Amino acid sequence: MSTELTTEHVDPQPQIVVPPPSTDTPAALVVLYRPSDDDVAHLIRLRAHTPRLLAIDNSPENNPERERLLVAHGVGYLFNGNLGGIAGAFNLGLSRLFADGAAAVVLFDQDSRASADYFPAMRDACAALGDTAFVVGPRIFDEGARRFLPEIVSNGFTIRRVKIDASAALQRCSFLLSSGSVVSRQAFARLGTFSEALFIDHVDTEYALRALARGVPFYVVPRLVLSHQIGNKREHRLGFLHMTSMNHPAFRRYYIARNGMHLALLYGLGLPLAITPNLITLWQVVQIALFERDKRAKLLGIGCGIVDALRGRLGSIELARPQLAARFFGR
Repeated sequence: MSTELTTEHVDPQPQIVVPPPSTDTPAALVVLYRPSDDDVAHLIRLRAHTPRLLAIDNSPENNPERERLLVAHGVGYLFNGNLGGIAGAFNLGLSRLFADGAAAVVLFDQDSRASADYFPAMRDACAALGDTAFVVGPRIFDEGARRFLPEIVSNGFTIRRVKIDASAALQRCSFLLSSGSVVSRQAFARLGTFSEALFIDHVDTEYALRALARGVPFYVVPRLVLSHQIGNKREHRLGFLHMTSMNHPAFRRYYIARNGMHLALLYGLGLPLAITPNLITLWQVVQIALFERDKRAKLLGIGCGIVDALRGRLGSIELARPQLAARFFGR
């Protein structure tokens, strides 16, 4: 995918083609990482739908041309250089937007594409919830698996699947994918910043567990859908069994296993539900052994991740395991 920036598909000056958004509409935060031209063009179009749009650039290298283009179209821009990973980008953007007076902020990945009714629906949801602590998000359609992610509600000990009622304005849940979710000012004040020690993977899981422990409610808007690519899923048949492999690269396997174990250690006594990510890790070991390439590197990543969680060694893999990072990234 090309990362060269052009202005072929965007106008040199911003053109608002829809009515200006209401000031009650949530502000928006988009995290960039080596965005494509299409990602940048989409970001510029998104500006028309929200009173404040801020891009946090987590790319390793600064791109002044990208910054000039976005600022010229009314998009705020801050370069973060992947400091603190996805959690660091969220924290920088949320702190800035709430300091500037936003009542609620929606989080987006650069490749997230919201439907036309997303912002009006989220404005209505925020209005219904009022001046309270909440996190609210859309249903997530997994493009790889071609199905919706299940909505789960939990008391920390037991879980049940939410039966989606398309006619309901809001339904309670306990977990949301970060992309597409709206965080209220009061929720951020009560929950604090995202955990930069995790860097990536399970960052939103940890925030949901923290919210569960502190009594901050999560909601899903049943009629809103956000399409999202989760991993590189592939279907396999083993006899009469149908199985799915995720095909995450080895460095992601490290983070997923390490952070899942860290959550179990951090929350497991009070919220036994926090053990669940480790069961998923065990199942993914089976998937890797049966179906995936680079088995040795991926299993090494999982093993090192679990050891590092037990030792309390967190942060980016480059700092926690520089030799392993060099092996994974070919340096």
